[in-house]
Amino acid sequence: MSKKQSLDSLLEAGKCRPIGAVERDTGIARDTLRVWQRRYGFPNPVRNPRGERHYPAKQVRRLQLIRRLLDQGLRPGKIVPLNEPALHQLEAELCIMPGVEHQENVVALIAHLREHDTEAIEVLLGEILAIQGLRRFVQNTVAPLVKIVGESWAQGQLDVYEEHFMSQLLIRLLNTEIAKLEIAASPNPVLLGTLPGERHGIGLLMTAAILASENVAAINLGVEMPLDQLVRAAEKFNSSVLGLTFSGAYPYGSVRSHLQELRARLPATTNIWAGGHAMGRVRKLPTGVIKIISFDELPIATIR
Repeated sequence: MSKKQSLDSLLEAGKCRPIGAVERDTGIARDTLRVWQRRYGFPNPVRNPRGERHYPAKQVRRLQLIRRLLDQGLRPGKIVPLNEPALHQLEAELCIMPGVEHQENVVALIAHLREHDTEAIEVLLGEILAIQGLRRFVQNTVAPLVKIVGESWAQGQLDVYEEHFMSQLLIRLLNTEIAKLEIAASPNPVLLGTLPGERHGIGLLMTAAILASENVAAINLGVEMPLDQLVRAAEKFNSSVLGLTFSGAYPYGSVRSHLQELRARLPATTNIWAGGHAMGRVRKLPTGVIKIISFDELPIATIR
């Protein structure tokens, strides 16, 4: 097969992504991708007949792995030239694994996921929830499970549909448990949402579950809410807190500026809680923006 035929086959099979999709899915700016290509020889995209860059799926997974390591403070010059096995080894050395008990639960759930055994997953999740209670269940089981499922997908060990399948099971379970608690309406509920470009909503639901376990009312607006709609919602609901999540796929360079703009437009009485993987490297936040690195840091006592 010629090089042109090989490229055409990849493009037709949907195994290559355009640079805009790669920027969105990795959180790495397209200008940075071009600089790395010149400086390190990676990534190495193919080009369609119009000369536009397209990136094979394997390179995208490697870029997502690089992004996770960058978020842990490593410099591009150290990690971009590394091959995928070396990157995985480096991540394993840096990774903080959950405790043995929690790790065993997560390993068992992943095994059931690989077997596509819905009943076994639901039964085990129910058993763990009954033992741990909602708050510990979110922190000690759901959070590490979501992390490991996401990493397994990025490494090509799970398919996209399997990651979505597990997410939907968790979403259904958490929504059911929140509804059971019958939290009374509040005159100033916590609002939860994500900004445009952030499509990951499981963090919002985990936060809502933790708040519900502490008898705090929350309104989950969902993902990709325009800034003006978040501002209007905060005003209409008289919310004292707006909680936002930023996953590792969110463009890191935009986090601070978007928070600054939102802070300037929100009522002075509304604080912002900003959490998620992308917040780990953000510094010098505006007054009234609280960075949340772990669920233990949620300042729930301040809104009772």
